Amino acid sequence: MQLIRIRTDDELMWYKDIWDEILEAEDNDNPFIEFAWFYSWWQIVGRRERVELYAVEENGTIIAFFPFLVRLRWGVRIYAFVGENIANYSGFVAKKEWLLPATTFVFNQLIEKYKHLIFSFHGLLESKDSTKVIEQYFVERQLRPSIFRVVTPYLAFHDIDFPNYFNQRRKMHGVDRRERKLRNLGSLSRKIPSQDELWQMFRLFDRRWAKKIDTSDFTKGKKKDFFERLTLLKGEALQVEIDALVFEDQWIAFTYGICCRGRYVTYALAHEPTFNIFGPGRLVNQETIKRTYSENYRLFDMSIGYEPYKFDWRSNIDFTRRMLVSSGTKRAKLLASRYTLKERLKEFLKGNHRVVEWKRNTLGQLRYLVKYGKVKDWLEYGQLFVEKFIRFKQVDLYELSPSDNVTPQRPVGDLFEELSIQEAMQLDKEEIISLFYKGYSIYKDSYAETNKPAFALHAVNWRVDELQIVEALPKQTYFLTYDVYKNIDIITAFFQKMKPAQTLWVTASFWQWRKRKRLLQLGYKRISRMKHFKCARFERNHVEKYTESGGDVHSVH
Repeated sequence: MQLIRIRTDDELMWYKDIWDEILEAEDNDNPFIEFAWFYSWWQIVGRRERVELYAVEENGTIIAFFPFLVRLRWGVRIYAFVGENIANYSGFVAKKEWLLPATTFVFNQLIEKYKHLIFSFHGLLESKDSTKVIEQYFVERQLRPSIFRVVTPYLAFHDIDFPNYFNQRRKMHGVDRRERKLRNLGSLSRKIPSQDELWQMFRLFDRRWAKKIDTSDFTKGKKKDFFERLTLLKGEALQVEIDALVFEDQWIAFTYGICCRGRYVTYALAHEPTFNIFGPGRLVNQETIKRTYSENYRLFDMSIGYEPYKFDWRSNIDFTRRMLVSSGTKRAKLLASRYTLKERLKEFLKGNHRVVEWKRNTLGQLRYLVKYGKVKDWLEYGQLFVEKFIRFKQVDLYELSPSDNVTPQRPVGDLFEELSIQEAMQLDKEEIISLFYKGYSIYKDSYAETNKPAFALHAVNWRVDELQIVEALPKQTYFLTYDVYKNIDIITAFFQKMKPAQTLWVTASFWQWRKRKRLLQLGYKRISRMKHFKCARFERNHVEKYTESGGDVHSVH
C-alpha cells in the first residue's frame, strides 16, 4: 500500500469520481463524508485549517480516503475528522473489504511518524462499520480508547405501520389540536423555498435563538455561506431539502435537512418565537416526516441529542461516539487525560436535560439582557426569579350585569373594531398571538394610527393565567381582559352597546388598586377573591366568594 497526500482542493477534484464511486458502491447514507460536503467545507470553512487528506493506493488503484484535521497542543499532534464542529457524523471513505487493512495501514504510518500523538474522533455512529473497525484497531494495538456516547434517535419507516403511527404521534402534546386552531385563524401551508427566500430561513433562526445559547453557528460567517452553498448542489448523492411552514404568507418555522441515499438528517430547525404556543416547530417537523415518507425515504434521522420531540417520533435509537486515544508518551497521555475529563463532563451535562435547558434558556436569557436589556426587562426578569421562591398573588373577579348601565364620559360610537391575526402578527408580541390561541376576540381602537390592542373578550371561559385558573363562563356572560384601566368606562359602555343583554366579568390584581376603585365606581360588583401564596415548597390557595353568581371557582396546580 502507498499513502498519497492530497494538499489542495484543486488537486482533490482529480479524485472526485473515485470518491463518489466508492460511496456509491457501498450505498453510503452518511452525507457528512460525501465528496460534495467535504469539498464545499474545505473551500469555505476549512480554508485556513490544517487539513491532512490521505488517499490509500493499492496496486495502482485508490481504495480509501482519510480526511483529517490536525491541531498542535503542547507539542502533541491531535488528529480529528474534518468538520469537527459542523458535521454531525463522520467516518472514512473505503469499500468494506478494504476498511480494516486501509485503516491499519494509515494509523500505523501516523504512529510511526509522530511520537506524541492523539486521535480524537467525533461523530462515529455505532451502527456503522467504520466505528467498529477503529475500535478494533485500537484494541489490537493495546491502546485503550476513551469512548463517549450521545443518543441519536431515528424513525425507520420500514419498521412501522406509518399511517397509524403518524396519527398516534401527532396527537401527542395536542399537536393536532394546535394545528386545527392555527388553520381556523388563517391559511397554513408547507412550501419548498426558492434560493431568493433563504434569507428568511437565517432570519428566523436568529430570531428563535436570540434569547438562547446556540452552539451551531448556523447563521454565522463562513458557516452560513457553507450551508447556503450546499443548497445549490445538483446531481449529487447529497442534497439539502428545506421545508418552510408558512402562515398567512409569513414563515413561522422551517427544517433544514441533509439527505443522502434514503436517509434524511434533520440538521437545523427553528420557529417564530411569537407563535410558541402553537408549537410550530413540532408542526413543521411532522410535516417533514410525512413528506419524507411519501418520497420513499428509508430513515428519518433526528440527529444527536436528548430533546423530547425526538423521542416522541423515534422508532429506534442509535448512539454517536466520540473516541479519544493517545500514543504511549507521557506528554500525550497527560493531554489526553485533560481532554477525557472535559468530555466526561460534557457527556454528563448533555445527558441531563434540565442542565441543557438551563444552559440554553436561562444563560441565553441573561446573555440577551446583558447585551440588549433595558431597565424594564431587568425588573421583569428579577420579578420572575424572586417568584420562583416566594410569591403572593391576589386577584379579584368583578361582574357587571346588563341592568347596570354605564354612561361613558364621551360617545363610544364605533370606537373599537376587531383585530385580525394578520394585523396582530405585525406587532411582534407573543402575548397577543397567545390570546388568539386561547380563543379571545381582540379589539383595537378604530381611529388609532397603530393596531395596538385595546382589550380582549372571551365568550366561553374566564381565566387567570398567573394562577392557572380556567373556568367555564355562565350563560350570556363575557370575560374581559388585556384592558387598560384608564379606558375601562369606555370599554364597558362599548360592550353594553354591542351586547346589551350580556353580563361582563373582569379581573383586577392586588397591585391594580386604581382599576379596582374605578370598577366599583362604574357599578361592577366583586363576586370572588383568589389568593395564592408560596414560600419555598410551601403553597397555599384560598378563594372567597361574595355572591352565588361566581360559580364553582377552584385552582389547578
